[in-house]
Amino acid sequence: MPEIFPIPDLRIFSYGTTIAGGLLLWFIEGLIPWLSKEKHRTLHAKLNLSIAGINLLILLPSGILMAFMLDWSRNVWPGIGMLALHPFAKAIVIILLIDLWMYVWHRLNHEVAFLWRFHSVHHSDPALDVTTSWRFHYMEILISELLRLPLFMLMGAGIEHLLLYSLLMTPVIEFHHSNISIPPALDRLARLIIPSPIMHRLHHSTIRSEHDSNYGSMLSLWDRLFGSFLIRENLDSLCLGLDHESDTKKQQLFALLLRPFRP
Repeated sequence: MPEIFPIPDLRIFSYGTTIAGGLLLWFIEGLIPWLSKEKHRTLHAKLNLSIAGINLLILLPSGILMAFMLDWSRNVWPGIGMLALHPFAKAIVIILLIDLWMYVWHRLNHEVAFLWRFHSVHHSDPALDVTTSWRFHYMEILISELLRLPLFMLMGAGIEHLLLYSLLMTPVIEFHHSNISIPPALDRLARLIIPSPIMHRLHHSTIRSEHDSNYGSMLSLWDRLFGSFLIRENLDSLCLGLDHESDTKKQQLFALLLRPFRP
């Protein structure tokens, strides 16, 4: 099959987009914040980036293994390739399937008690901003990597499809986690396609019925299809995080790493 995506270029764009998008949103958050009472932005970012740094110890070797396994598996099992689609059409189908899996995985993290123990570290952040998009417990990352590899092999996905998906999805995730004040009309327009900031802020509500909604990563389509779409235009009374988890002692690196293992 001809290579339509230069992989080195995709890696550069994907990593560059993540870093540049994060820095840009961090800067804008300081100028026009939605949650103006947020304090200690630098300390908050340091905590979340420390958690992200630990996850890189899993993601970097996992990425190398995944590239090797996906390249090998496509010679054994073509997956979507059996449909004889044009490479661009195949890429679109695979990207949609990956995003559907991300929706399913996110929803499972809320509905399965064992998985929630780890995902709750992400939700325990009482100050939602762009750095929250990188705050995930290392066990959640590890389980996610172990589950998605056989699924991607079954799809017939290549590492280029994963990199392209990351290039498209990462700015969306950073945007809807960001603490940026945007006009309601713009949010309404955005959520026709992607999970908007208002959608995702509601997802980080302390109220269980609200945070068990709006699971989409790149597209809002899945929430609408599977009945998990929820919106509340006025978020003035919204409390973020988890009850009894916002005090300083519980919002420290080792406390968060150990949180899923507490009784």
